[in-house]
Amino acid sequence: MAELYRNQSLAEQNSVDLAWDLFMDPRYNKLKECIAASEEERKRFRQLLVNCVMATDIFDPTMKALRNKRWDKAFHQDKSTSEALSGDEDRNTKATIVIEHIIQAADVAHTMQHWHIYQKWNE
Repeated sequence: MAELYRNQSLAEQNSVDLAWDLFMDPRYNKLKECIAASEEERKRFRQLLVNCVMATDIFDPTMKALRNKRWDKAFHQDKSTSEALSGDEDRNTKATIVIEHIIQAADVAHTMQHWHIYQKWNE
């Protein structure tokens, strides 16, 4: 597995692959149509899924740097530069990055619950 995922975020990448394979099963065609009707939307959804799951890998310095760079680009860019995003693109980028950080916070906070609550939800 380490070779397959180039020794990076093994558990996270494996989880995405397993979930995506299940999602692509023909039994879920109606769900896929609701979430992403076109191939372009499906690619966007997959990227969102990958980014969110990968955000739970808090130990990889490369991933952290990429997240920080995307955060800075979305929230601290000079709107007069040529890299300025359109209104929808800007909102989508910001929403995606905020979702990633919320998932990361939830993932970390999960381990900081009172012991009896942690045990209840992890038995």
